[in-house]
Amino acid sequence: MSAVAAGLLLIRIVVGLLLAAHGLQKLVGWFGGAGLQGTATMFERGGLAPGRVTAPLGGAAELGGGVSLVLGLLTPLGAIAVIVMMAGAVVAVHARNGLWNTNGGAEFPVVLGTVALMLTLTGPGRWSIDHALGWHLVGWSWAAAAVVSTTVAVIVELALIRAHRMNEDRPARPERPTQERDRDVA
Repeated sequence: MSAVAAGLLLIRIVVGLLLAAHGLQKLVGWFGGAGLQGTATMFERGGLAPGRVTAPLGGAAELGGGVSLVLGLLTPLGAIAVIVMMAGAVVAVHARNGLWNTNGGAEFPVVLGTVALMLTLTGPGRWSIDHALGWHLVGWSWAAAAVVSTTVAVIVELALIRAHRMNEDRPARPERPTQERDRDVA
């Protein structure tokens, strides 16, 4: 086994398993996670409503992307799912806390997203299903697809967050007195 193949396998296994586990935290509450309901509530609080839709999508992207990286199967597609999720985590949660992880900052998702982007450029290496099947899904075009997909996803996420904040800032409509409502019905 060459050192490059071993290095790519090692990074795919570590990063992929961490991401898959993070997805399982969201989807089923394993490893101390909030599960689907808790994740949906968290996503909604962050402006990513409706949580019943965005939470399972996020969990599935992390789980599927992580498994894709571990196996080296359809690697750039798994990497794109990871990059989109990590960019989303930075935008929705971590950026306001600065860079460093000790303050809840963006350090960790930036590293994971960068590793995933690196795999679109290098490919998964010799010890992967992609290689065994003779698939050469690697290079600048896959990296460009990742950047474009992530840019679109971040724009959509920012629009959702902005709409959520605008809705929160709107004063609630005062409730009409019961007598007035009853009169309208009669």
